[in-house]
Amino acid sequence: MAGISYNRIILVGRLTRDPEVRYTTTGTQISTFTLAVDRVRGGSSSGDDSDTDFIPVVTFGRLAEFVASYLTKGRLVLVEGTLRIRRWQNQLGETRRTTEVWADAVRFMETKKAVEAMMNNSSEAFEPPVDVDFLGDEEPEVDDTDEPPF
Repeated sequence: MAGISYNRIILVGRLTRDPEVRYTTTGTQISTFTLAVDRVRGGSSSGDDSDTDFIPVVTFGRLAEFVASYLTKGRLVLVEGTLRIRRWQNQLGETRRTTEVWADAVRFMETKKAVEAMMNNSSEAFEPPVDVDFLGDEEPEVDDTDEPPF
C-alpha cells in the first residue's frame, strides 16, 4: 500500500562523550555519539519537571569525519536526520533491536568562545549561536542484511 510517509527528526542536545570512530569494510568512516536531550514532562514549561533522553546518533562519510574532528563531550549541537530501527541476531541467535538517528546534518549551537568560557567556568557574557554547520552530501551505504553496519 503506497501512502504518504515522512521520517525526519531534529534534536538539540549535548554530547555525552567524544564521538567514536569506526570504518565499514569498504573504508567509509562512521562516527557515533550519544546526544543528551531534555524532555519536559506533563506539558510543564518549567525545567523542574524534565527528563533526559540519551539518543544514539550515527554519521557517515564526510559528515562522520567532521563530527570526529570538531565535536567533543559537552558540545551543544543540532542534529537533523532520520529515525532508524535496526534488527539483527546476536551470537546466541537472539533478535536484537537498536533505535538510532542517522544524521545528515550537524550544526553547532554555541560559539567556540562560549564553549571555552563554559570549560573555564568563566563568567563571560554568552554569545548567540553561530550558524556553522556541516551537511553530509553523500548517502550512506546501506547493507540489506540484518547485521549492524560496523
